[in-house]
Amino acid sequence: MLTIFHSPKGGSGTTVTAASFALANAERHGKAMLIDMCGDSRAVLGLADTDSPGLNDWLGESHVAGADALVGAGTAIEGGLLVVHPGARFVAGAPRWDAFVSAIESWDFPVIIDAGTHFFPDELRATATDNWMVTSACYLALRRATRMPRPTGVVVVREQSRALTVRDVEAVLNVPVVATIPVDPAVSRAVDAGVLPARNGELLAAHLPSVR
Repeated sequence: MLTIFHSPKGGSGTTVTAASFALANAERHGKAMLIDMCGDSRAVLGLADTDSPGLNDWLGESHVAGADALVGAGTAIEGGLLVVHPGARFVAGAPRWDAFVSAIESWDFPVIIDAGTHFFPDELRATATDNWMVTSACYLALRRATRMPRPTGVVVVREQSRALTVRDVEAVLNVPVVATIPVDPAVSRAVDAGVLPARNGELLAAHLPSVR
């Protein structure tokens, strides 16, 4: 099962939302993988930065390693979550998207991708069980979102000061809102303190889409 989180605009809470959903999947299934295309997931989960190879190294055109090598590039944290960071800043040559899709399809545990505002190909989109856009009810974000491929659902990060509503988001994008997450300073404090994994259940999990 593959779930992709992405956003039309940076700063929308995509990484925290994807990390929280990945933690909930690991708790539910005993194991899950979070693949970070952006580079912030380790910090959100309280992990130190690393210079070790990651996703972009594995995707390189001349790379020949299979799915096991990508699993081996991950960092395991308590609760059964494996976190794969981007690694190199760029992918060398044409990315091996077909190999990436094959790897995901070979695993028997949930995979969550934090794509942020980064490109991800149609092959990956077609493989995903869910492809969720994370956004606030923000005019600029929705303006960009209308020009992007349609997601299967939207996660709205609700800010009280916004004039636009959840219904406005659904009407503009013509897709269902699958979750509404209130802005909570306690979540920011948990991320800053590196304790989101320990507090995910009480702070965020109840607001997320149901974990299958």
